Amino acid sequence: MIETLQSLRFIFIMMIFMSHFAYRDICAFDAGGDCGVAFFFLLSGFVCSLGYGAKIEAGSFHYSRFLWKRIKKLYPLHLLCLLNYLLLSHVPIDGKVLLNVLLLQSWVPDSDYYFACNSVSWYLSTLMFCYVMFTLLYRLLSWRLSLLVATICVTFYYYTPYDRVNAIRYVNPIVRLVDFYFGMVLCHYFVRRKKTYYFKGVEFIVLLLLVVSLAVYPYVDEKFRNAPLFWMVLIPLIWVFAQEKGSVSTCLKIKQMSFLGSLTMPIFLIHQMQIGIMMRRLPEMPAAMMLFVCVFLVLIFSWGVQIIFSRLIRY
Repeated sequence: MIETLQSLRFIFIMMIFMSHFAYRDICAFDAGGDCGVAFFFLLSGFVCSLGYGAKIEAGSFHYSRFLWKRIKKLYPLHLLCLLNYLLLSHVPIDGKVLLNVLLLQSWVPDSDYYFACNSVSWYLSTLMFCYVMFTLLYRLLSWRLSLLVATICVTFYYYTPYDRVNAIRYVNPIVRLVDFYFGMVLCHYFVRRKKTYYFKGVEFIVLLLLVVSLAVYPYVDEKFRNAPLFWMVLIPLIWVFAQEKGSVSTCLKIKQMSFLGSLTMPIFLIHQMQIGIMMRRLPEMPAAMMLFVCVFLVLIFSWGVQIIFSRLIRY
C-alpha cells in the first residue's frame, strides 16, 4: 500500500464515522458517508490493480489465492462483529441473518435486508463481488470503455426512481462495481504514465475540490450525490497523492497516520455499533464529550481487534 493512500484511508473512514454520528446539536455528516464509500471502492480497485496487475499480465496470477487472501482478511472480522450484534440485540436467526453470514445481503434491494444486523457490512457484501470480478475487469481496462460506462451510469442514475436510489445507486453490487472498475483504470494509466503530471500546489487544489464537493453536496440532486459527484474529485485526488510528493504527502507519511490508516476496516465494522451502544447507555452525556469518547473507544477496540487478528491470521 502506498503510504499516503494508507493514511488517507483514515481520513475518509472518519468522514464515514461522522455520517453515522448524530447526537443532540451534532448533525450527521451525510456528505462524508457518500464520499467515503465512493473513495474506498475506487481505492480498492486501484490497490488491487497495483498489487496484482503485473501478475495477471505475466500469467502468474492465482485467482483462488487472491480470493482466499481477501476472505481471510475480511470474513473473520465480519463474523465477529455479526456475532457481537446478535448477542447484544437478541434478534432471532432468520433469512436476514443467513444472508449476512454469507455476505449476500446487498443483492436484496430492500433496506430491511441490506442494512440488517451490522448494517455497514453491506459494503463487504458488495466488495466481495468486486473481488470476484477483478480478473475479468482487468482484461477490459480501457479509458474509452470507462467513458462509455460513466455515460451509461449517469443516464441510469437519472432514470432511477427516488424511492429506489439507496437500494440501487448506493448498495447494489453491480452498480458499485463501476467505482471499483474506475479505480482499476486509474491505476492502469498511473503505472504506465510517461509524465508525472505533478506541479507544486496540486495537492491543495485537489483538497480544495474535495471541500467544494462536500459543500455543494446538499444542493445536488439525490440521484447524483454519490458516484458522479465524487468521481470528478476522488479520481484526481488518488492520482495526486499516489505520487507521494509535496508537503501534504509528507505529513501523511508519518508513522502515526499510517498506523491509523491500518485500522480502517476494524473502525468501519465496529464504529456504528459502538456509537449506538454509547448513545443508549449514556444519553445525557454532552455532545462534544460523547463524540470524543466514541472516537476514542472505537480506536482502542479497533487496535485491539487488529492485534488479535494479525496474530491469529496471517494477512
